[in-house]
Amino acid sequence: MERQKLRAGKLTSAGYDERSRVMEIELANGDVFEYKGASPELFRQLTASPSPASFFEDKVDEQFSGKRLAKSSKSSAADAFDLLFGKE
Repeated sequence: MERQKLRAGKLTSAGYDERSRVMEIELANGDVFEYKGASPELFRQLTASPSPASFFEDKVDEQFSGKRLAKSSKSSAADAFDLLFGKE
């Protein structure tokens, strides 16, 4: 699934497959989660939101059960560095 870059704190990218109604969210630590049953409108609102991280917490994370697809292989020191200085 192709994902769009997000500059949203803990979220780095989001993707959506309309046929299967699945949304993928990549976190700044490298973890990727899948959310089944998401609507195209929900994905559009997430990517258009002025604060995608807040929208995600309020509308996606609370209403859908995410399934982890990938686990980060970065160290906690690398995570702390990215959180402090941002990830390019």
